[in-house]
Amino acid sequence: MSRWLYALLVFSVAAILLNFLPLHLPALLLFVIAALGIIPLAALIGQSVEDVAEHTGERIGGLLFATFGNMTELIISILALSKGLVDVVSATIIGTILGNVLLMLGITVCVGGFRHGRLRFETRPASQYASLLALSIGGLLLPTIAELFASRAHQSMIVEHGVLLSDFIAVLLLVGYIASILFSVFQFGDNGVSENEMMEPLVGVRSVAAISRLLAYRQHVARSGVTGKTAVLRRIDGTVDAIMEHESKQVAGVATQNPAPADTILPAGAQAQMTSAAMEAEKPQAVEQEKPSLWRALALLALSTIGVAIISEVLVNAIEPMTSILHWNPAFVGLVFVPLIGAIPEYFNTISMAWNKRIGMVLSASAGSSIQIALLVAPILVLVSIFMPVRLDLVFSLVELAVLALATFLFSEVTKDGELVWLEGLLLILLYVMMGGTIFLFGTAPLLP
Repeated sequence: MSRWLYALLVFSVAAILLNFLPLHLPALLLFVIAALGIIPLAALIGQSVEDVAEHTGERIGGLLFATFGNMTELIISILALSKGLVDVVSATIIGTILGNVLLMLGITVCVGGFRHGRLRFETRPASQYASLLALSIGGLLLPTIAELFASRAHQSMIVEHGVLLSDFIAVLLLVGYIASILFSVFQFGDNGVSENEMMEPLVGVRSVAAISRLLAYRQHVARSGVTGKTAVLRRIDGTVDAIMEHESKQVAGVATQNPAPADTILPAGAQAQMTSAAMEAEKPQAVEQEKPSLWRALALLALSTIGVAIISEVLVNAIEPMTSILHWNPAFVGLVFVPLIGAIPEYFNTISMAWNKRIGMVLSASAGSSIQIALLVAPILVLVSIFMPVRLDLVFSLVELAVLALATFLFSEVTKDGELVWLEGLLLILLYVMMGGTIFLFGTAPLLP
């Protein structure tokens, strides 16, 4: 975790003390202190999950990272539900999805595009993300459309039927989430072609052999307890990308210049990088004791989560007074501010990924987090609200749903060709800013009169 995030722990301690001390500070000051206090704790949650992943492996670790990455929003939303702030919670659900798939992805694509030019990635995962986002849109859109038509037809018990439909769809969304985990994480029923079979038509024989060795080393490093193995994995990924890029240029040149076969040459420096990565991957097992302690990581994860829960109570209690002082509508606070508070450390992580040209990881972090909000967090909140003073349903404003549909369409369009440029990132940011300005000026009108 960065040093400046450790400095923000002062606000975490201050916010926890303010939760127990009877000090009547201005609501705006309390909101700022609590917001700054949540940021380092969210980063500590991410760091502790990464340490746990050293023991669980890459796939399970990635699942834990995505799950606990949304823990801050989940805790804040549950506490807001207990206070009856349904509008804030509904806006937070949509705002978190839009923040991840528009603002986070847009900023990282701009950063990576300005540094590296065109950012290429595998289209198959991006297509799966687009499909899951479409399912999310369907689940969040249908209750709103049903209530809209029911209200125009003057049907009876509209609200009761809307809540019942939301509960039904929430269960189905959870089923979709579990199915996506079984397929993507545990590869249940995935009998696709192997990595070598996919690479064979694209690269030469010697390059396939080199990449195979690199992937074998990568698997060894991922399963080992070598400290700092993330840097080694990044170097291996970069070497594979360099080989693939070189081969693509060679194949493109065959049609015009008919050069030597592409499988006779490895890109300059690739063999040296491969050797370096292999040497680091085969470090003596004496560094095994340097693996982060599992119990320390679990304890840090528990303490950080408890701290977020306590500070979230201060934050939630300050929302209504702050919105009254600033004359802001609660929907704008839930749509923009609350999602940004817990996601700031994740923004810095994805920017770092884009800086190192790991655009596949960026897509996984941004789209994957949005999908998890729609398929896991939102259904959990709907079902948890059964025990709350006010029920939460999946009925949103038409403005929110319109932007969500546009975001899904734009994501599908910019990722379908397997490459991203900074202009496409800017388009994502501009759509997010348009949404924020619309909600700030007009709010979200209720669906029913």
